[in-house]
Amino acid sequence: MKKYIVIIKVMLEKEVKTFEQKLPELLKTDIGKYVLVKEDQVIGTFVAVEDALSYGYEKYNRQAFFIREILPTQEPFNFANHHLF
Repeated sequence: MKKYIVIIKVMLEKEVKTFEQKLPELLKTDIGKYVLVKEDQVIGTFVAVEDALSYGYEKYNRQAFFIREILPTQEPFNFANHHLF
């Protein structure tokens, strides 16, 4: 399982960096919502994580994308707990 987590972290490296860079701006307007990030673009914010997932699957099919809740205090990333398997 550890090997797969490393692979996913590498696959989503650009998305994670984009999220971290955009977080201060997102906290001003979208706190508590979920952000969908693809490569270096914030695609949108959603009230429910299910809406973000549905949009991501519909738009990107089997391509990797990143969803994260917009909160002032972020827990460390644990990709195994974020429905990636």
